[in-house]
Amino acid sequence: MSENEEITLAIESAIAGGSISLLRGDVEIANWVGTASVSKAEDLLFNIDLLLKENEIDRRQINSIAVSAGPGSFTGIRIGIATALGLKAGLGIMMSSQTALKAMAFSAGVAGTVTAALPVGRDAICVQKFAVSGSEIRALNEPFTVTEENFITGVGEESSATFLVHERLYEVLSAFPNVVNEGWNLAHSIGRLCRQARGVVVEPLFISKSF
Repeated sequence: MSENEEITLAIESAIAGGSISLLRGDVEIANWVGTASVSKAEDLLFNIDLLLKENEIDRRQINSIAVSAGPGSFTGIRIGIATALGLKAGLGIMMSSQTALKAMAFSAGVAGTVTAALPVGRDAICVQKFAVSGSEIRALNEPFTVTEENFITGVGEESSATFLVHERLYEVLSAFPNVVNEGWNLAHSIGRLCRQARGVVVEPLFISKSF
């Protein structure tokens, strides 16, 4: 089987309601986007099974697992990684992980310096800056948190900068021309980046408030 025919199951379970994406090669064939926080492992597994069943894909047809390493809910990050590890062991397939922030920078299709931002709960926004050149993504700083109010103010003050934001943030930032909406489906971005960095597993990004 060629890489373009391989099926990747991508999981993001730590931001907002989470998301799941099925990719054949680099093309998404189906997805699920949650509306509430995933708080139990069986919730995530149930939705994975439902997505596979709706698209007539057997678990044994999955060739690799991609999972978000964070940031977001501590519980959500742990559930996503534990679920991915269980599927990796049970199916005997490869697992990869990347941060959702880097995946956003990879998937946005924007070159130059970009700032990725995600809502991580309790008025906190996790932010990280990247230099993007084609498929090369280089972090320019460590991720940190700011209040939502301060983040919105910063977007307005840095009108020449490009900000990549989750849909939940875009709802309050859509009037700014320098803001790119990355949508709700972060799992798709995770899957695409993990397909490029096959087999790479990064440390989970458990980040606390820095304000």
